[in-house]
Amino acid sequence: MALDERSAVDEPGWADGAGAVDGGGGPGEESEVALFRKLQERLPCPFGPDGAGPGQGPPGVVVVVPSFTLDQAGMDKIPGILHYEERLVSFLQLLAEPGRRIVYITSRPMPERGVDYALGLVRSVSARDARARLTLLDCDDDRPVPLTRKILQRPGLVERVRDLVPDPLDACVLAFNGSVYERRLAVRLGVPLYACDPDLAWLGGKSGARALFKEAGVPVPRGVEGVRDGDDLVGALAALRAEHPGVRRAMIKLNESFGAGGNAMFDYRGAPEGGALEGWLRRTLPERVEFATPPDTWENYAGKLAEMGGVVEEFLQGEEVVSPSAQVHVTPAGAVHVISTQDQRFEGAARQTYAGCSFPARAEYRLGLQELAGRAGRALAGRGMIGIASVDFVTVREGDAFRHHAVEINLRMGGGTAPLMFLHGVTGGRYEPGTGGFLTPEGEPRCYVASDRVQSPAYRSLTPERVLDAAARQGLLYRHDEGRGAVFHMLGALPGFGKLGVVAVDTTPEGAEVCFRKVVDSLNALAAEG
Repeated sequence: MALDERSAVDEPGWADGAGAVDGGGGPGEESEVALFRKLQERLPCPFGPDGAGPGQGPPGVVVVVPSFTLDQAGMDKIPGILHYEERLVSFLQLLAEPGRRIVYITSRPMPERGVDYALGLVRSVSARDARARLTLLDCDDDRPVPLTRKILQRPGLVERVRDLVPDPLDACVLAFNGSVYERRLAVRLGVPLYACDPDLAWLGGKSGARALFKEAGVPVPRGVEGVRDGDDLVGALAALRAEHPGVRRAMIKLNESFGAGGNAMFDYRGAPEGGALEGWLRRTLPERVEFATPPDTWENYAGKLAEMGGVVEEFLQGEEVVSPSAQVHVTPAGAVHVISTQDQRFEGAARQTYAGCSFPARAEYRLGLQELAGRAGRALAGRGMIGIASVDFVTVREGDAFRHHAVEINLRMGGGTAPLMFLHGVTGGRYEPGTGGFLTPEGEPRCYVASDRVQSPAYRSLTPERVLDAAARQGLLYRHDEGRGAVFHMLGALPGFGKLGVVAVDTTPEGAEVCFRKVVDSLNALAAEG
């Protein structure tokens, strides 16, 4: 069977869940967790010595599982969530290592033109050679549930993937995030998982992250973690206001939410002092909460709080407030690499919804971010975490200085992961810890502006072919000979949702911004043509 053959295997009769989470079988059988631990002892690293870019040698096979195995309520709020499975085509750069093969699984087939285009971005190898070492599989299933669960519901598909891995000692499953489902898939394939152990998921919750930051000496906003229910929430809001009367607004965050899906803003205006505060909070809380990602109701949110728990934090304000982040990579050997810093862009209510980023973060504070992210990364490594994670900050200018406050750990690939991997793939360059910048092999700087939410209802008339052809005619596409231009991805989301991803690469932040704006203008003009 040819390696580039697409296969859709549908065996819906298999029951979702498939037994206990720990896989405990009959007497004498090892539990799923114990088998997973053994697998992880031989996990190879597919990345280079700097923590990113394609590494040399093993693994010979990388099984890419781009599943958003996260809170379903948060996933439901993202239009076209299924097409975010296409973002990890950025990891096709791992095909730059000769002899390596990739098995890439999605819910539905990806657009052929988009796949061919992504393969053409892989540096130092021909698209034909890369394609010969790529197997695309799909579940032929567009239900809005995590991809990994769909795969597990299809024993035939699991068997097909297993057949494509001749030596499980020379392979890994590269997943967007690690949950009990990714762990179960790894065990069924007999292949180790390159993602965070789900038993460490609590460190990525809001309460767990605050505790880890404190342990690592990373500053956090004033607040309270470990909020369990509505009574705790009232007590935490009251304590924050009583201890810091100048606090005007507070952020309430659900522990296991992602993005801004579990964030809500509370306004203290008109709050009484002293013993009357808690009663006032109980009466006014439902009507004074502003949800970051509506629609939502207080009843639904309070139910989620009782289920997940959460934190209360001061909403930081100042003469200038920005929201940078840093990505860290912890290797199977426990080495910690900060692989990027970036300035995030937000939109929506209270400007809480992630809309894109620019890399690297501003020079005034990027090295400070890098140092604090390194502390958090070492604390994560000490707990046994493996893989890519991001640390989000809120940074406030105080005169000529910037004060960073860590607010979240994402124990998974974030919105900045795909753009960074595209940059590594198209340039063959490296992150420079000494400056926090990025250099090509020739020593030239590179920056980017990126978004996976370039969207408009008018874009639904566009196809991947029209977008790529127009960008080529206008000289907007990334060119290896120039080392500049736009990289496109998530093209499959155009017809149904009018959205796509863009990474605009240039030698300066200003140049990257100009390139990004030109791409948006081009898309608008193309959509206007009908």
